[in-house]
Amino acid sequence: MPLDLDRAAFFDAVRRSPFAGHLTQPQVDGMVAILTACPASLSVDAAAYCLATTFHETARTMQPIEEFGRGKGRKYGPTGFWGRGYVQLTWETNYAKATKRLRTLDILKASEDLVKTPTLAMRSDVAAAILFYGMIEGWFTGKKLADYFAPGRADPVGARRIINGTDRDKLIAGYQAQFRVALLSSVRLAGVPAAKVPDPMAPLTGVNGVVSGGTAPGATKPPVVSTKPAVSATKAPVSATKPAPTGGLSSAPSPAPLGFWARLHAALSRKAA
Repeated sequence: MPLDLDRAAFFDAVRRSPFAGHLTQPQVDGMVAILTACPASLSVDAAAYCLATTFHETARTMQPIEEFGRGKGRKYGPTGFWGRGYVQLTWETNYAKATKRLRTLDILKASEDLVKTPTLAMRSDVAAAILFYGMIEGWFTGKKLADYFAPGRADPVGARRIINGTDRDKLIAGYQAQFRVALLSSVRLAGVPAAKVPDPMAPLTGVNGVVSGGTAPGATKPPVVSTKPAVSATKAPVSATKPAPTGGLSSAPSPAPLGFWARLHAALSRKAA
């Protein structure tokens, strides 16, 4: 994908939300397959929406699944071309179209055919390609990711129309916000290694900021300790406070106070005197 991610930081973030504190190995494996397959042209907002869609469509397993009931009661059910994958690919004509497109992308070999072997749609690399290119190119409803995510525009509620009208649109938009925070908090800029920054409030908030060439969303910059003497015995230098970034989850923990290190410096200065 376009962003170099610290995957350990990413999984630490999604473990907290939206996975409510616990990840299984199959969930991790599924997200690794998705992140690996993510096209380089995709924005963070769009990639987060694809992860959110997978989270919902696979009942949080992050593994390719078959449609519940295998198309029972639907016209395509008896044909064997019921829904499969991270998102549900249905109908023989769509399996044929997907075969042709994935061959051009070198994801399917010439000998591999989703029509002849529909279960190929359950293979993680194939399922991930169907997820991304299906949503980028509008295979499912004609609506595309670019209709909802573009420079200066992000509409994760409306983006549900790419897959299934308005069904659970706000719920999935909430998941998108959580995955977006995880992606942004784990991005590494070229030439700048990610590093864990100790947070003096960690025992209280459970937050350990991840710095990736800047401050992770939802976290504060580490306080700067002045090397100049304290102005007086009762007044310590005050570090400038940077406003917390907006657009994150409302449940994100409060940032740690920035005056902690300055007060410690002043106390040590008084003791030395």
